[in-house]
Amino acid sequence: LVMLIPLAMIRGVLSDRLQRRNEAVDEITASWGKEQNVIGPVLGVPFQYKFKSMRDTTMPDGHVERREVEEMLVANAFFLPESLKIASDAQTQTLHRGIYDAVVFRAQIKLEGKFMPPNFGELKIDLKDVLWKDAFVTVAVSDLRGTRQGLVLDWNGAKRSMRPGSQLPGYTTGATALLALDQPIGSAAEFSIALDVNGSGGIFFAPFAVQNEAELKSNWPDPGFRGAFLPAERAVRPDGFDAKWKVSYYGRDYPQAWTSIAGNQ
Repeated sequence: LVMLIPLAMIRGVLSDRLQRRNEAVDEITASWGKEQNVIGPVLGVPFQYKFKSMRDTTMPDGHVERREVEEMLVANAFFLPESLKIASDAQTQTLHRGIYDAVVFRAQIKLEGKFMPPNFGELKIDLKDVLWKDAFVTVAVSDLRGTRQGLVLDWNGAKRSMRPGSQLPGYTTGATALLALDQPIGSAAEFSIALDVNGSGGIFFAPFAVQNEAELKSNWPDPGFRGAFLPAERAVRPDGFDAKWKVSYYGRDYPQAWTSIAGNQ
């Protein structure tokens, strides 16, 4: 019993130190940036569709009847890339809060690839209902506070500035570029986007294309590879690491195209 008392005291001190350390790390990463998830890019094309619903209608004599009405609404059709190449360089550094340290990173990321002409037939959308002038490209990113300059989409050689906010269903943070098309996309379109982000803990990419290739290099000497796909190639050295992934769309459980209409997201 006498021996248990100092053990309990030591355990209490260790628990208190660990809690303070976690609080210090949380404060640092909350200001700098936490885990980064980069999802996209995705091509979005609005379209009109007819929607029938039941509404109460007041008749001329004052009584109310429930009638079927037809409205014209607007939804988005989303299309994933045919190919996606991701090149990322994440350089780490150590930040301090009192006696506690937190390792963070700054990553330079380039997304490039191509979109094939959208197939509206498989989504049962009539081409006359497609609103090409409002088409957009969107990408979801966990935290863009570390971005130091405006983001730009290169679309077939034409530059489009990206605005804050993602249009991808389920995600709000990111960036979106309006394409302002004056005609349908009739051939493959090449794209590239450069991102500059702060983060900590890890960086993750979604295999949104038919064929995906990703390359990540860093000065961090002790990486841990997590997620659904392990690197096809890796080289870990005392001064950092390089890793490459090659993933096809057969390894995921979502389609190449869908719409924002309820039940199809």
